[in-house]
Amino acid sequence: MKFIKGGELFRHLVEVKHFKETDVKFFTLQVALALGHLHEKKIVYRDLKPENILVGEDGYVLVADFGLAKLVKDGEATSTFCGTPEYLAPEMLEGKSYAHPVDWWALGTLMYEMLIGIPPFYHHKQHRMYRMIRKHEVSYPDAEKHGIYVSDDAKDLIGKLLQKNPEERIGTAGDMEEILAHKWFADIDREAVTNKSIPSPYVPKVKGDLAYFDPALVIDGEVKSSVVPTAQKEIIQKGQAQFEGFESSK
Repeated sequence: MKFIKGGELFRHLVEVKHFKETDVKFFTLQVALALGHLHEKKIVYRDLKPENILVGEDGYVLVADFGLAKLVKDGEATSTFCGTPEYLAPEMLEGKSYAHPVDWWALGTLMYEMLIGIPPFYHHKQHRMYRMIRKHEVSYPDAEKHGIYVSDDAKDLIGKLLQKNPEERIGTAGDMEEILAHKWFADIDREAVTNKSIPSPYVPKVKGDLAYFDPALVIDGEVKSSVVPTAQKEIIQKGQAQFEGFESSK
């Protein structure tokens, strides 16, 4: 895998407190493209959060950690309770079967957290948070008091992504294309972002190779080589065809 010097988006969010809306739009577009690609391959991601998005030196992002991803074909659903508490969709909390719309709920949660600094239904008591996810409407901090301004178009998209009923949620019927057709994305060139032909509005200040990594996780000392057993390597190789064309050469 590539070494992504920018580290986790989470560390950047902690540093800046909340991103500018232009930054959020740039990141959200890329994450939507990634989720759309997975859904096209019949894969539900199920673990979207700032810790699972990596920021490259150029400010472009990558979705990582597919430990909870699941193959769910058209017409099928799954019911496993999994993911990060703040990002769980109402249908999962209610024990219902679900499919790709849970990822679009998570995108709305991510978008809100990037803009405001905390998830939309956060509460330190988990059972209260779960109730808020299922029952409460999205609210925003006072713009004048907190200095956080969110455009009406951004609020509109967040509201449609955080629709409690997955049948009515944006992205359920038209998946990625339905979301990217929203007016909030009207002023950003999707093709240019896909081709990485425009600069990112947010570029990490990478001073050293490990500047954005937790010092407690950095190995100090000799690093020993590990060898993957031949039998296990063969199993890994069998599934590589699914990832053909997943990453461009850029």
